[in-house]
Amino acid sequence: MDTQQPATQQPTSIYTEEHPFIPNVVVIGNSGVGKTTLIRTLLADQDFQTEITKELRLYDSRSLGFRLIDTIGFEYGYINQVKAVNAIKKWSKDSIKTNDLNRQINMIWYCIDGTSKRFAKRNVDMFIKSTSVWKSVPIIVVITKSYSKIEREENVRMVQEAFANNAKTDMNLKAIIPVVASTYQIDENVNVVPYGLDDLLMATSFYLPEGKTAAQHDIGRFKLNQKRMMSHSLVGASTLAAATIGLSPIPFSDGALLTPLEIGEIKSLSKMYEMQFDEKSNLFQTIIEAGAAGVIGKTALSVLNTIPGINLAAEVLNAIVAGTIVAALGEGCIYVFEKIYLGEKSPDDIEWVKKSMESEVLKKLMSRLNPILTEIQTKSATKKLSTKDIVMIILKNIR
Repeated sequence: MDTQQPATQQPTSIYTEEHPFIPNVVVIGNSGVGKTTLIRTLLADQDFQTEITKELRLYDSRSLGFRLIDTIGFEYGYINQVKAVNAIKKWSKDSIKTNDLNRQINMIWYCIDGTSKRFAKRNVDMFIKSTSVWKSVPIIVVITKSYSKIEREENVRMVQEAFANNAKTDMNLKAIIPVVASTYQIDENVNVVPYGLDDLLMATSFYLPEGKTAAQHDIGRFKLNQKRMMSHSLVGASTLAAATIGLSPIPFSDGALLTPLEIGEIKSLSKMYEMQFDEKSNLFQTIIEAGAAGVIGKTALSVLNTIPGINLAAEVLNAIVAGTIVAALGEGCIYVFEKIYLGEKSPDDIEWVKKSMESEVLKKLMSRLNPILTEIQTKSATKKLSTKDIVMIILKNIR
């Protein structure tokens, strides 16, 4: 990590007529640190357009080579802090949904006040929360109002220590640059002239190409996490439905009532991972066969017969077995579909799909059913468990 510019090269724009990509630099910091002053100084004597929202102001300047996004400041009141964090998160997530390269965050300028002599852990925590979508993009800490030459080095060390104690940001911190955005009058005879702006522009130009790649990585990671979250929620809902069905006296030796639910679960999960569901394809036939309620039901019953001392009502056992079957099937599908979505495995590798489903469904069912039953039986001794309580225990053990 550098404390000044990374090289002596002149700033260059990565905007060209052939590739009209305009990178975005988001400017973050507490209220009053001088974010807006810094931006307007850099854009002085330049033609620029602004796009204004309630929470953000976008400055678009082709001659500068990148777009600057001014954010509402982090206030000291909790409610205002939440508003600032949520505003940045919302803009980031909305940008990802549009799949627009010109709406990605490619770099972060984190501005701190050089006269405050304070940079607490909570400042870093707030910064991390607001930029959680963009975990990989380059970070430049801009120490504004760096009027004192002596304090510039002290402030750089203070920032280095704060970031070094936080593994989530230390790897992406590329430069710490003290600046004076506009002339500051100390007394009638002494003025502090603008300082560090060229260093800031050169460092930004140097790291922006890396920021473009990092933004793509972060978008992919964000989308994958969204798919995982929605998929696990769907499995949870399917497990609850299965446990509810299980409370009725159905014979799990055939499990006919669970089959439509299982197929619906498989179909919905495949859609989340952008796969075309075809019940007659080899891929889905293999998954459906591996997750057939009758086959798994018999496996579950055989496991139950080996567990001594079960003291649960028959309908509760049915709910546990039904819920565990559907939960294990769903988690197995997530594993297979994610590997295919990431390109790590081919949907044509049926042997791998079969082995994976056996490992993720049958083996997991056989190994986890006993702990599930034990926990439910223990907790049932002190209070009556609801269907949701049973499902939560199942999901905790299956995942």
